[in-house]
Amino acid sequence: MDLLDHVLRRMGRHATALLPFSLLVGIVFQDLAAAARPLVAPLAVLLLMLALVRTDWPRVRALLARPALALSLSAALLGAVPLAVWPIWSLFPIWPGLIAALCLSAMAPTIISAATTATFLRLDNSLALLIALITNFAVPLTLPPLALWLLDLDLHISVGALSLRLLAIVVLAVIGAVAIRAWLGSDGLRHNAQRIDGLSIILLIVYAIPLMDGIVGRAMAEPAKLGGFVAGSFAGMLLTNAVMALGCLAFLDRRSALTAGYCSGGRNNALLMAVLPITADPDIFLFIAAVQVPIYIIPTLLQPIYRQLLQDRPSTSP
Repeated sequence: MDLLDHVLRRMGRHATALLPFSLLVGIVFQDLAAAARPLVAPLAVLLLMLALVRTDWPRVRALLARPALALSLSAALLGAVPLAVWPIWSLFPIWPGLIAALCLSAMAPTIISAATTATFLRLDNSLALLIALITNFAVPLTLPPLALWLLDLDLHISVGALSLRLLAIVVLAVIGAVAIRAWLGSDGLRHNAQRIDGLSIILLIVYAIPLMDGIVGRAMAEPAKLGGFVAGSFAGMLLTNAVMALGCLAFLDRRSALTAGYCSGGRNNALLMAVLPITADPDIFLFIAAVQVPIYIIPTLLQPIYRQLLQDRPSTSP
C-alpha cells in the first residue's frame, strides 16, 4: 500500500513527463491499442470524474457570480468558431475525411486541463477553467446538431444517439464526482490531492493507448496521408485559436482574448472516439491520433509568443 501511495504521488508530480510515454506505448504495442479500444468511453467518464473531483468548486461558484463573459465565450467556442472554420477548410483541396475531422474538432469542448496549462502560459487560468467546465457540460447540446444538421456530416449515428452518448459521459462523471467528494470530505480531498492526480495520470496513460489503434498500419500504407493529417491537426488548432482570439480582441483585453483563443485551440478530440461508432469514417479516427502531436507541442511553441504579447501585463490571474 505504501508503495502504491508513493507511485501515485510521484506520478501526480511528473505528469508532463509521463503523458507522451503513453502515446509511445500505443504506437509500439498495436495489439494492446486495439484491445483497449472498448475502454475509451469508460475512461472518458473516469477522467472527467476525477477532474471534477479536483475542481475548486468554491472558487468556481465565486467566479460564476458574474458568468456572462465565460458563458458568452463558451457559446462562441462551441457554435461560432466551427461555423467560421468550416468554409475555410472547404476551400482547400484536401481529403474530405480531414475536413470533416477538422470541423468536428472545432465543435469539441475545451480540454479540461486548459486551466492548468494557462497558468504556465501567463493566461487567465480562472477564465480558462470556467470555459473548460461550461463547454464540457454543454457539448451534448451543441455538437450533434452542428455535425449532423448544419454541416451535414454523415457520422453513421443519429442526433439523438450521439447526444445521449455525450450526455451519459457528463452525467455519470458528475454523479461519480459528487459521490467521491462526499465520501472524502474537504480534509480528505486535500490529503489525497496528489494521489488523485497520480490516478488521473495513470488513466490518461491508458486512455492514450487506444487512440493509437491502427496508426502504424496507416503510417506504413499511407505515410504521406498521415503526415498531411499531422500537419492539418497543427493548422486546425492554430486556426481555431486565431479565429477566437482575433474575434475577441475588439471586445476584451488582450489577456482575456488570448485565453479564449487558447481554450478554442485546445479541444478534447479524444472525446469523439468515445462517442462515435466504429463505423464512422476511419479518417476521423486517424485525425484523433494525429492531433495528439500538436496537443503536446503547441503550448511550448506559443509560450514565447504569449510572453511577448503580455510582457507589460500581469502574469497572474485575478
